[in-house]
Amino acid sequence: PFHLIINLLVQIMLGIPLEMVHKWWRVVIIYFAGVIAGSLGTSVSDPGVYLAGASGGVYALITAHVATIIMNWKEMEYALIQLITFIVITGVDVGQAIYNRYIVGNVDQIGYVAHFAGAVAGLLVGINILRNLEVETWEKAVWWASIITFTLLMTAAVLWNALYPSYFPKSI
Repeated sequence: PFHLIINLLVQIMLGIPLEMVHKWWRVVIIYFAGVIAGSLGTSVSDPGVYLAGASGGVYALITAHVATIIMNWKEMEYALIQLITFIVITGVDVGQAIYNRYIVGNVDQIGYVAHFAGAVAGLLVGINILRNLEVETWEKAVWWASIITFTLLMTAAVLWNALYPSYFPKSI
């Protein structure tokens, strides 16, 4: 229950500001891209884990903030402070997950790959669909690199699921 409450709070705290600046439909696309990427990433790398929740979407919202900071660095006030804040929050979360899994030895069924894949999706899709206030030459290259990378990763995961059904555990 605690994990779900945190997910809901993060959705509200990060989703609403993103919607206010970038419009609701962009945030929905990022959120669903994170959920789908989290599911596909888990199916490929950790198929024994069952997913229930919104962590892929939540992590997509977190890194979408990073995407908008990167793409609007010069136009944002306190961009460095915002970036450091997100890095610290993410670092603490990742550190806690590593500590719980490898130091304490908790072998829970949390789909950490879904978190990671959602974060990657949020960054890549965020770069593509969030508002860029002033487009610079280097940002065009980053835009194309992110759309190509996202498309290749998603296509590879879908193909893996479609072409290698014997890879996955049999349902009970």
